[in-house]
Amino acid sequence: MAYLLTLPILVYVIGATFGMPLSFGLGLSLKNGVVYLVGLMLCMRIAIRGNYKFEQPLIFTCFAIMIIYAIVTWLMAGLVIHYDAYQIVPSAISLKGSLIDNAIIFTLFFFGVRDAKDCILLTKVLVAVVALSNILCILSIEGIVYIHGVAATPGQEGRVQGVYGDANETAALVAGMLPAFVAMVLSDGAAWALLWIVCAIGSIAMLFMTVSRGAFVAMGIAYPVCIYTFRRYIAIRQVFIWAGALVGLGVVALAAAGPRFVTLFLTRFINESDVSSLDYISSGRSAIWARAIGKMMSYPITLFTGFGWNVYDTMGFFYVPHNSYLMMWFELGLVGLLSFLLILFRIVTTTRRAAEVADPVSRTYLIAFVFGFAAFLVAIFFVNTYLTWAYMWMYAALSLRLALCVAQAPQRSRPAGAGTGRVLRRSRRKGVAEPGSGRARPVAGAS
Repeated sequence: MAYLLTLPILVYVIGATFGMPLSFGLGLSLKNGVVYLVGLMLCMRIAIRGNYKFEQPLIFTCFAIMIIYAIVTWLMAGLVIHYDAYQIVPSAISLKGSLIDNAIIFTLFFFGVRDAKDCILLTKVLVAVVALSNILCILSIEGIVYIHGVAATPGQEGRVQGVYGDANETAALVAGMLPAFVAMVLSDGAAWALLWIVCAIGSIAMLFMTVSRGAFVAMGIAYPVCIYTFRRYIAIRQVFIWAGALVGLGVVALAAAGPRFVTLFLTRFINESDVSSLDYISSGRSAIWARAIGKMMSYPITLFTGFGWNVYDTMGFFYVPHNSYLMMWFELGLVGLLSFLLILFRIVTTTRRAAEVADPVSRTYLIAFVFGFAAFLVAIFFVNTYLTWAYMWMYAALSLRLALCVAQAPQRSRPAGAGTGRVLRRSRRKGVAEPGSGRARPVAGAS
């Protein structure tokens, strides 16, 4: 089943990279068709084997609440309230594509894998193909190679519009997956580590070419918080080494991106940051947020109920809200927003706790996920996300399954893979407690 799950990953990434719509109309496409097919096979497997149990009920209950409430508000908006210019059929397609399908993807990847080895394997596949698609797009944009159909293009102000949404959305995805490269370099052998370093350079180059301040702010907030959270397992010396390595890779990536991106980067991060106007610094986001909240304040009941699924575009706003949380609150009210936040909170806390009892290899991947997912959650405070959630739900489901594997059986054998012994020896030298040892020795140099 784990190998079969590589098929949705490849279909999604290839479709995004080459701009293939893969659509059959009315919300049906090759992408969700593959997901449904693999989901059907998973259901048959569950029915035949019958050894599955319903895990993490809070997460799936919250998904169900969001979906049901979105359907109710969609019907109210289209059949009862009759908002001007509200289109009920396109809104239904949007609901299915961006909410129901994402819930199915999370469920499929969560129940489709059963052990830590498969979780790590699929995580590598996901992160690697996303990184390789970014490299492919960079090579095409820079004119190094000509590849017909590559979707990424130079966009507004010279910023690259990535294949995973606009510049800010692509940057949010890169920020969410960047720490995974550290985990893969630490856990794999030298030959594989070289490949991961190349992929990391490509991802960092894409990050710089999008020139997304929101993504850099997200990393500047989330990564230090996570370093403090996992200070028991991360030595200060390691922090400086990896920070220096990422800065060095960033310099290489920025130089490879070309002088025009260096100039654009300096302009957006230095010149615009010196401006005292909050509206200018936030690229107009503060004014956009104020107008959306002001609209809700005009109808106070909507602070609790929201206006309804996909209603924002009918309100006459010129810009999207550039804030995924505000968009959720505006349309689905506190019911949708709190359900969404509970899902995120449960995923993060479960993976964080599992890192405390995991073997060193699994712990590395769990910590990397928390770093990346936290950065992504901060980044989407500044951007609306449409295409990237499918990949992040895959990543979250795999990491959550890995967390449950190590939490339920902390004494099980380590995941097979190159470099496992190297990570274990390193952890022993640094004084990290082994799972199930009952005692924790201090980490050398830890704060």
